[in-house]
Amino acid sequence: MQVLENLLGNAIKFSPDGGKIAVGGSAEGRYYRITVTDEGIGMTPEQIGKVFDKFYRADNSSAARDGMGLGMSIVKHIVDSHGGGIRVESEPGKGTAVSFTVPLAG
Repeated sequence: MQVLENLLGNAIKFSPDGGKIAVGGSAEGRYYRITVTDEGIGMTPEQIGKVFDKFYRADNSSAARDGMGLGMSIVKHIVDSHGGGIRVESEPGKGTAVSFTVPLAG
């Protein structure tokens, strides 16, 4: 829940009013993949490379006034601790997609 709450919060925070946010999921072998996609401000490759660093804030605008830059670091820690993985794909001005996997039970 914490992972989804953070990813959805970021998608809302960095998307324009009326921008679409989508959540999807699918089983992939022994894992389940969940993807949160937005039509927000997006990130550069340099920002993506740092997005999981503690205290890193990719956006310095007023949209990022809330938070300390710990959310994505915590998300990665949670996903990793459950044996999953996380990936970010983004392009400035075109939005962001964050996918994470967790092992299926059994």
